[in-house]
Amino acid sequence: MTIKRETHLFAAALACLLAAGALVTTAPAAAQPKGGYEAPTVLAGSDLAPAGVLKGPLHTVAEPVTLDGFFGRFVIESKFGKFSVVGVNMLGVRVNELQAIEALQEVQKSRAFQDSLVRAAQAPIQLVQSAFTNPAGTVENVGQGVGNVLGRAGFLARSSAQRVADSTSRASPAPSGLPPAPEGETMPSAFTGDPFGYNKARRDWARQLNIDPYTSNPVLRPLLDSASAASFAGSFAINTAIGAASMGASLVVGFDTDVRDAVWNQPAVDLARQNESRLLAMGVSGRATRDFLRNRWFTPSLQTALVAALARMDGVGGVESVIQVASRVQGETRVRFLVESVRLLGQYHSKESRLAKLRMSGMVPAGSTDDGTLVAAAAIDYAYWDKAAAEFAQRKALKGKRRVLLVAGAASDRAKQEFDKAGWMLRSGLRV
Repeated sequence: MTIKRETHLFAAALACLLAAGALVTTAPAAAQPKGGYEAPTVLAGSDLAPAGVLKGPLHTVAEPVTLDGFFGRFVIESKFGKFSVVGVNMLGVRVNELQAIEALQEVQKSRAFQDSLVRAAQAPIQLVQSAFTNPAGTVENVGQGVGNVLGRAGFLARSSAQRVADSTSRASPAPSGLPPAPEGETMPSAFTGDPFGYNKARRDWARQLNIDPYTSNPVLRPLLDSASAASFAGSFAINTAIGAASMGASLVVGFDTDVRDAVWNQPAVDLARQNESRLLAMGVSGRATRDFLRNRWFTPSLQTALVAALARMDGVGGVESVIQVASRVQGETRVRFLVESVRLLGQYHSKESRLAKLRMSGMVPAGSTDDGTLVAAAAIDYAYWDKAAAEFAQRKALKGKRRVLLVAGAASDRAKQEFDKAGWMLRSGLRV
């Protein structure tokens, strides 16, 4: 089986350029430099990604790697099929999930698991009955108590009412200027409509497997669905299926420890409430927050990761500009680009010089310091000097006494030279 996130290569390349903000600009095109532009090339996988994700007991990554825009197009060859993904970030996520696929496939062969699925098929009526006769023992199995359940239900009711009011408001959001989701990327499900926390089994499995419970993996996700049903409604014991150490101790790719633990330990609706409160503390409220929380491309995990990254830049202004763009971004690869780019800025803020204010230029976040330094961050895999890069370098909206461009991956010598001529210090190899 071959699984492709985009089925049309040209569309994917264009989408990646847009994701990096390279084509979302009103600045005039830069003059073509002497010697012309660099053409997209093919690279060794080791030029873009760590060796550990390029080959393992369950997979190999096809060589060489072509570039889609400023991202690597990685083809993962595994016994579960071929996965074609864009970007080192998605490569790491998919490779991390292979062991979970293998483990769940083995578990689901057992007679005990199959019997649990049969019991789960009869569970919905039983769950409704027990919720009324013993509410404190059912919700989140009801471990958190009735207070939290009422809070979740109240949040959902308020969110639903606001959605209706916003949909009829004359103050509709302005056109985004951002592209639609890349071909082949499917809108995630809505997860917050679960006031009783029935997804606890899913999160428990995800913790045991060291994966994101809201993964978009087309092979892993249905396996996780079945495992969750068998455990929550069919009483299949997770700990008897997979030992706690079998998945190793590595973190879920792209999430730090705090985000990972929050996603595993809290229902999606609680994460949404928490994210709303954290944004309010950063001065973001009203329609901007509501539209962001409604953007299903930001799964509970990715939504939490972005808010956490912004919160770590304590005291910075302009957070609303990031949330306004985030509310309109479509496609998982673009969402991950934005999250990782903001994390790059956060790393600069905490380790080098504090940022005073954030702003967005297309999809590219930038921050300014009190001394007039402008710092832009692009979580791309490989920067090379083409027309889009030249246009970005000359973008009038990005001014500063000193300008720094943070790049997650590598950069060609030509790109470094040309950005330097345009007044930028390009710093590469900063992936967080």
